[in-house]
Amino acid sequence: MNDTITFRMINDIEWKMIKSSLSTISKKIISFLTQSEMELFIRFEDLNKKNLYPLIYLVPKELIDMTKDFSKNYNILCSGLYFGKIKKGRFNLSLEGANYLFYSECFNDEDILYVNDDGEKSILYGNQILKKYLAKISPNFYKNQFLLILNISHELIAIAKSRVDYFESKELEPDDILALNLIDKGYYLRKEQ
Repeated sequence: MNDTITFRMINDIEWKMIKSSLSTISKKIISFLTQSEMELFIRFEDLNKKNLYPLIYLVPKELIDMTKDFSKNYNILCSGLYFGKIKKGRFNLSLEGANYLFYSECFNDEDILYVNDDGEKSILYGNQILKKYLAKISPNFYKNQFLLILNISHELIAIAKSRVDYFESKELEPDDILALNLIDKGYYLRKEQ
Protein backbone atom coordinates (compact mmCIF):
# COMPACT_ATOMS: atom_id res chain seq x y z
CA MET A 1 0.00 0.00 0.00
CA ASN A 2 1.33 3.42 -0.96
CA ASP A 3 0.87 6.00 1.81
CA THR A 4 2.86 8.69 0.01
CA ILE A 5 1.04 11.95 -0.51
CA THR A 6 2.04 14.28 -3.31
CA PHE A 7 1.14 17.96 -2.91
CA ARG A 8 2.36 20.22 -5.72
CA MET A 9 1.38 23.07 -8.02
CA ILE A 10 -0.86 22.01 -10.90
CA ASN A 11 0.65 21.48 -14.34
CA ASP A 12 -0.59 22.78 -17.71
CA ILE A 13 -2.72 19.71 -18.43
CA GLU A 14 -4.45 19.93 -15.06
CA TRP A 15 -4.97 23.69 -15.50
CA LYS A 16 -6.63 23.11 -18.91
CA MET A 17 -8.96 20.53 -17.35
CA ILE A 18 -9.87 22.85 -14.47
CA LYS A 19 -10.22 25.86 -16.78
CA SER A 20 -12.49 23.92 -19.16
CA SER A 21 -14.82 22.88 -16.33
CA LEU A 22 -14.90 26.29 -14.62
CA SER A 23 -15.56 28.16 -17.87
CA THR A 24 -18.88 26.30 -18.20
CA ILE A 25 -19.88 27.65 -14.77
CA SER A 26 -18.93 31.33 -15.15
CA LYS A 27 -16.56 33.20 -17.48
CA LYS A 28 -15.62 35.49 -14.58
CA ILE A 29 -13.91 32.67 -12.65
CA ILE A 30 -11.00 32.15 -15.05
CA SER A 31 -10.30 35.87 -15.25
CA PHE A 32 -10.41 36.13 -11.46
CA LEU A 33 -8.08 33.15 -10.91
CA THR A 34 -5.47 34.39 -13.38
CA GLN A 35 -5.41 37.80 -11.70
CA SER A 36 -5.60 36.63 -8.09
CA GLU A 37 -2.80 36.25 -5.58
CA MET A 38 -3.56 32.54 -5.36
CA GLU A 39 -2.12 29.42 -6.99
CA LEU A 40 -3.75 26.06 -7.59
CA PHE A 41 -2.15 23.00 -5.99
CA ILE A 42 -3.07 19.35 -6.42
CA ARG A 43 -2.98 16.55 -3.87
CA PHE A 44 -2.56 12.92 -4.81
CA GLU A 45 -2.80 10.00 -2.42
CA ASP A 46 -3.09 6.31 -3.07
CA LEU A 47 -5.74 6.71 -5.77
CA ASN A 48 -6.34 2.95 -5.81
CA LYS A 49 -8.38 3.36 -2.65
CA LYS A 50 -12.12 3.65 -3.13
CA ASN A 51 -13.55 7.17 -3.65
CA LEU A 52 -10.20 9.00 -3.73
CA TYR A 53 -9.64 11.60 -6.42
CA PRO A 54 -7.00 14.29 -6.95
CA LEU A 55 -7.94 17.23 -4.72
CA ILE A 56 -7.36 20.84 -5.75
CA TYR A 57 -6.45 23.60 -3.29
CA LEU A 58 -6.29 27.36 -3.75
CA VAL A 59 -3.13 28.51 -1.97
CA PRO A 60 -2.27 32.17 -1.25
CA LYS A 61 1.03 33.15 -2.86
CA GLU A 62 2.50 34.06 0.55
CA LEU A 63 2.13 30.39 1.63
CA ILE A 64 3.70 28.86 -1.48
CA ASP A 65 7.35 29.08 -0.41
CA MET A 66 6.54 27.72 3.05
CA THR A 67 4.50 24.89 1.50
CA LYS A 68 7.37 23.96 -0.84
CA ASP A 69 9.89 24.05 2.04
CA PHE A 70 7.75 21.78 4.22
CA SER A 71 7.13 19.34 1.36
CA LYS A 72 10.87 18.59 1.20
CA ASN A 73 10.70 16.85 4.58
CA TYR A 74 7.02 16.09 5.17
CA ASN A 75 3.95 14.85 3.35
CA ILE A 76 1.74 17.93 3.09
CA LEU A 77 -1.92 17.04 3.51
CA CYS A 78 -3.24 20.41 2.38
CA SER A 79 -2.62 24.12 2.34
CA GLY A 80 -4.98 26.96 1.60
CA LEU A 81 -8.63 26.46 0.66
CA TYR A 82 -10.11 23.18 -0.59
CA PHE A 83 -11.26 24.21 -4.08
CA GLY A 84 -12.58 20.96 -5.57
CA LYS A 85 -11.58 17.61 -7.07
CA ILE A 86 -10.87 16.06 -10.42
CA LYS A 87 -13.17 13.15 -11.14
CA LYS A 88 -13.41 11.31 -14.47
CA GLY A 89 -11.38 14.00 -16.24
CA ARG A 90 -13.57 16.84 -15.03
CA PHE A 91 -13.05 19.37 -12.25
CA ASN A 92 -15.84 19.53 -9.64
CA LEU A 93 -15.96 22.78 -7.68
CA SER A 94 -16.29 22.37 -3.91
CA LEU A 95 -18.80 24.19 -1.74
CA GLU A 96 -15.89 26.04 -0.11
CA GLY A 97 -14.56 27.04 -3.53
CA ALA A 98 -18.00 28.19 -4.66
CA ASN A 99 -18.39 30.25 -1.49
CA TYR A 100 -14.98 31.90 -2.03
CA LEU A 101 -15.83 32.70 -5.67
CA PHE A 102 -19.27 34.00 -4.67
CA TYR A 103 -17.74 36.51 -2.25
CA SER A 104 -15.16 37.38 -4.91
CA GLU A 105 -18.10 38.35 -7.19
CA CYS A 106 -17.43 35.69 -9.84
CA PHE A 107 -21.11 34.88 -10.34
CA ASN A 108 -24.00 36.73 -11.97
CA ASP A 109 -27.52 37.14 -10.57
CA GLU A 110 -28.82 34.41 -12.88
CA ASP A 111 -26.43 31.93 -11.24
CA ILE A 112 -28.15 32.38 -7.87
CA LEU A 113 -31.37 30.84 -6.60
CA TYR A 114 -32.78 31.94 -3.24
CA VAL A 115 -34.83 29.53 -1.15
CA ASN A 116 -37.19 30.10 1.76
CA ASP A 117 -36.70 28.76 5.30
CA ASP A 118 -38.48 25.45 4.58
CA GLY A 119 -36.28 25.01 1.51
CA GLU A 120 -33.14 25.67 3.50
CA LYS A 121 -34.03 22.99 6.06
CA SER A 122 -34.93 20.45 3.38
CA ILE A 123 -31.79 21.11 1.31
CA LEU A 124 -29.53 20.79 4.37
CA TYR A 125 -30.98 17.28 4.81
CA GLY A 126 -29.77 16.48 1.28
CA ASN A 127 -33.09 16.84 -0.52
CA GLN A 128 -33.61 18.26 -3.99
CA ILE A 129 -34.69 21.86 -4.63
CA LEU A 130 -38.45 21.90 -5.16
CA LYS A 131 -40.45 24.73 -6.69
CA LYS A 132 -42.26 25.41 -3.41
CA TYR A 133 -38.91 26.34 -1.81
CA LEU A 134 -38.20 29.10 -4.31
CA ALA A 135 -37.94 32.61 -2.84
CA LYS A 136 -36.27 34.41 -5.77
CA ILE A 137 -34.99 33.47 -9.22
CA SER A 138 -33.62 35.38 -12.22
CA PRO A 139 -35.64 35.41 -15.47
CA ASN A 140 -32.34 34.54 -17.24
CA PHE A 141 -32.25 31.15 -15.50
CA TYR A 142 -31.70 28.25 -17.96
CA LYS A 143 -31.78 24.45 -18.03
CA ASN A 144 -28.67 22.49 -16.84
CA GLN A 145 -27.22 25.63 -15.28
CA PHE A 146 -24.77 25.55 -12.35
CA LEU A 147 -26.50 27.30 -9.46
CA LEU A 148 -25.58 28.70 -6.10
CA ILE A 149 -28.37 28.07 -3.61
CA LEU A 150 -28.65 30.83 -1.02
CA ASN A 151 -30.97 31.17 1.95
CA ILE A 152 -32.92 34.37 2.57
CA SER A 153 -29.99 35.65 4.68
CA HIS A 154 -27.80 35.49 1.52
CA GLU A 155 -25.67 32.59 2.85
CA LEU A 156 -24.53 29.89 0.44
CA ILE A 157 -26.05 26.59 1.55
CA ALA A 158 -25.66 24.41 -1.58
CA ILE A 159 -24.63 24.14 -5.19
CA ALA A 160 -27.05 22.65 -7.67
CA LYS A 161 -27.86 22.06 -11.33
CA SER A 162 -31.14 23.31 -12.79
CA ARG A 163 -33.52 20.82 -14.36
CA VAL A 164 -35.63 23.41 -16.17
CA ASP A 165 -35.39 26.96 -17.48
CA TYR A 166 -37.21 30.01 -16.13
CA PHE A 167 -40.29 29.58 -18.35
CA GLU A 168 -40.58 25.85 -17.63
CA SER A 169 -40.29 26.61 -13.91
CA LYS A 170 -43.52 28.61 -14.11
CA GLU A 171 -45.36 25.44 -15.20
CA LEU A 172 -44.05 23.25 -12.37
CA GLU A 173 -46.22 22.04 -9.53
CA PRO A 174 -45.06 23.01 -5.99
CA ASP A 175 -43.59 19.54 -5.30
CA ASP A 176 -41.77 19.28 -8.67
CA ILE A 177 -37.97 19.35 -8.72
CA LEU A 178 -36.57 22.66 -9.89
CA ALA A 179 -32.86 21.82 -9.43
CA LEU A 180 -30.69 18.90 -8.36
CA ASN A 181 -28.76 19.31 -5.13
CA LEU A 182 -25.10 18.55 -5.97
CA ILE A 183 -23.71 19.24 -2.50
CA ASP A 184 -24.95 21.13 0.51
CA LYS A 185 -23.59 22.27 3.87
CA GLY A 186 -25.45 19.47 5.64
CA TYR A 187 -23.32 16.89 3.81
CA TYR A 188 -20.52 17.28 6.35
CA LEU A 189 -22.83 16.15 9.13
CA ARG A 190 -24.36 13.28 7.12
CA LYS A 191 -21.18 11.73 5.66
CA GLU A 192 -19.50 8.75 7.31
CA GLN A 193 -16.68 9.79 9.60
